[in-house]
Amino acid sequence: MLVFDEVIKQGSFTAAAESLGHTKSAVSQYVSQLESGLGVRLLNRSTRQLNLTVVGKKLAERSEQLLELLSMTLEEVKSHELAPAGRIAITAPHAFEAGLVTPIIAHLCHEYPKLTPELMFTDERLDLLQNNLDIAISVGPQKDSNYHAIPIGTLDSILVASPGYLAKRSVDEMELGSHHLVTLPWQHQAVLHKNYGERILFSTDKQLKVNTSISAINSVKCGVGIGLMPSIFVREYLDSGLLQRVLPEYRGEIREVYALHSYQQQLPLVLRRFVDKLKLALNRGD
Repeated sequence: MLVFDEVIKQGSFTAAAESLGHTKSAVSQYVSQLESGLGVRLLNRSTRQLNLTVVGKKLAERSEQLLELLSMTLEEVKSHELAPAGRIAITAPHAFEAGLVTPIIAHLCHEYPKLTPELMFTDERLDLLQNNLDIAISVGPQKDSNYHAIPIGTLDSILVASPGYLAKRSVDEMELGSHHLVTLPWQHQAVLHKNYGERILFSTDKQLKVNTSISAINSVKCGVGIGLMPSIFVREYLDSGLLQRVLPEYRGEIREVYALHSYQQQLPLVLRRFVDKLKLALNRGD
């Protein structure tokens, strides 16, 4: 399959043979053995070009994945002899600290004891080069830049309030603006969506304005008002009863989460593992 993958990439048996250091006949034999073993034709051969069959296209995708897996496996094996070490610097919003970034970094530190991580938690968007950072976790639309943005998940927002607050006042969608709201800088005139296109504004004259998601969650828990928070960050409080859903048929906008970096080639192993683990954690929270 790896030889087959190289033939597809190079576009001919001759070029693949040169790339792999084999003879053209040996490469052709490998592909013929693969077709014989599968009982299907993968390539339609002509004197000028190679055309993939439908089955060949599917196998080409798999063989490319196999090559990536093999490369990563070999790199991980080598890493036991040359384990990642030294400084890695990561910034992320405050809300990502307790349940996401810190546990992942702790796991990587156990696996690679020579790591010296530096973590900066802030809801400000720090520039990678100016702050000498390896990775920046950023939420929402990104400005055009020379940095690479890896999509790692999404955050959905729901309305929550404390049982104490709700015991004093019921909440109706037509009267949301009459309630006290806890708002973040990026929630100015936020829109809440309901099925079939219905919308209401998350807006009121009675606001407690805070600058971090953690502050917003704590304020809502204290009964100050209603907050619009990513569900992944309030799930434990909902499960414990410290918070309750408000107008559950409404949701805020879905916001993309990105891992920004300035590496021109593939991320170093430890940073790639960090991004993969964070992506998995966010997807589990969906």
